[in-house]
Amino acid sequence: MDIRTDILDERRNTDRRSSVLRLQDGRKLGYAEFGDPDGAPVIALHGTPGSRLMFALADQEARMRNLRIIAPERAGYGLSDAKDFRTLHDASEDIAGLADFLDLKKFALIGVSGGGPFAVALAASNPERIKLLALVSPVGPIADVADRMSAWHRHLFTELALSSFASGSFFWGLKGLLAVAPDVAYAGLKHHASVADHVLLEREEVRASLYEAITEGLHPGVDGPVQDLQLYCRPWGLDLGKIDVPSIIWQGSDDTIVPAEAAYYLARALPQCRLEVRPGDGHYWVFGQFGMVLDAVKAAPTTVA
Repeated sequence: MDIRTDILDERRNTDRRSSVLRLQDGRKLGYAEFGDPDGAPVIALHGTPGSRLMFALADQEARMRNLRIIAPERAGYGLSDAKDFRTLHDASEDIAGLADFLDLKKFALIGVSGGGPFAVALAASNPERIKLLALVSPVGPIADVADRMSAWHRHLFTELALSSFASGSFFWGLKGLLAVAPDVAYAGLKHHASVADHVLLEREEVRASLYEAITEGLHPGVDGPVQDLQLYCRPWGLDLGKIDVPSIIWQGSDDTIVPAEAAYYLARALPQCRLEVRPGDGHYWVFGQFGMVLDAVKAAPTTVA
């Protein structure tokens, strides 16, 4: 992978939360680390919007399981410079470059919500390196199931999401609200969430973590989330049937944020995928269940090919 083998001065080893890798084309790629610094590596991809800080709540759970969580930011989020990508595969190359720099021969891969499609793309191009593909409430192949989605999800993911102006306006509005009226912004997030999600989102540590992660992700602007939507709401261009790696998808039955139909489609398409539907859960359940996801990661085979 074409990357330089140096870390910028921005890296602060004291908290492991603000590392920056300089890529070959001069761009910066931000990432954080949580859990056991000497543990088994796990690359974890944040949602839309989000940032490297999304997995802070998993720090202690990862330490208990001797897992090292490496959480990169996609282009345009947080510390990562923006870049226009044509495909999910192209965007996932940044993550592969980070894995190369860190000399990760084999690792588990977690994709949460909007991070799911990028995790799938990375697994498609690096199947021999992935010991487990773990997808949590993922955005599935929207374009393949549009006719099976609710009217709301169809409007959101096939009309608004593909309009740079509409999605950009939404995320700029969210960024502004987080700055001047965070309570209003959080109320908006809860408005579309399920009843089960409401209970979880009332927890102060979850509220604080989401606020920090989303605020940091949107700090440089909205290029990151706008591009996310453009990439994963169009046809993915991936041969899902050839991604022959052990996979798990956890999907809440009452998810009101992303269309569950797309996650179920993805589970059927991946050759080695186990689907675990969580009855009554919504979209944000993982913020109270990181330990369960990490248990599955810990149990995955560790033999290096």
